[in-house]
Amino acid sequence: MNLTTLQTDTLRLSNTVLSQYSADNIKSSLNIYYDEVVAYIWSIDNSWNFDEGVDYLPVATTNLAKDQADYQIPSTARKIFRVTILDAGGKQRRLKPLSDKQMPSMTETGQTHSYKLVGRSIILTPTPTYNATDGVIIEMSKSVTPLDSGTDEPKIDREFHRYLSYGATKDWYFTKSNITKKREIDREMKKMKIAIRDFYTKRHRDYEPGQIRRHIENYK
Repeated sequence: MNLTTLQTDTLRLSNTVLSQYSADNIKSSLNIYYDEVVAYIWSIDNSWNFDEGVDYLPVATTNLAKDQADYQIPSTARKIFRVTILDAGGKQRRLKPLSDKQMPSMTETGQTHSYKLVGRSIILTPTPTYNATDGVIIEMSKSVTPLDSGTDEPKIDREFHRYLSYGATKDWYFTKSNITKKREIDREMKKMKIAIRDFYTKRHRDYEPGQIRRHIENYK
């Protein structure tokens, strides 16, 4: 279903009309539950590489700066897969992630070989001693882009699209204090969550190593 059909489905489930439940309010609720279901899929299948291009991993770049160890990651990043830098000769070097027990050095300088995720930052260690344009390369999975135009479709499997309209319907009944209907929708959403869990925990993707295509997004 696309945004238009999800809005229509929500109105039907809510037994109301646009003059009562506006398209903007429905869209807002649909996007809340879009985020929720993607987060749920992440929680049950850590190997699920969600990205809206489907066949590539998003890549963010920023400039490598001399004597700078701390680099902020994009706010849309959900999971970091690998971090690469350009060395002083322009050659790519993949960095090794530090374990939870290892701490990056903020005083050591030299050829960077490792990194650590700290909050919304990537800490490089040792601290680089040179500049490189687009010298920090981050491959990641992203948060979803909200549904906006009528033809936009959720990038999850189609049989679970209705989770979004169920959620928007639940919000409608909540605002109307219709607890009975809200509970009915809650039950339907719980059933669908079980189906989502079963589907994503049992599905296996075939893939060909080394076939990642890059889509560069510059977050300077």
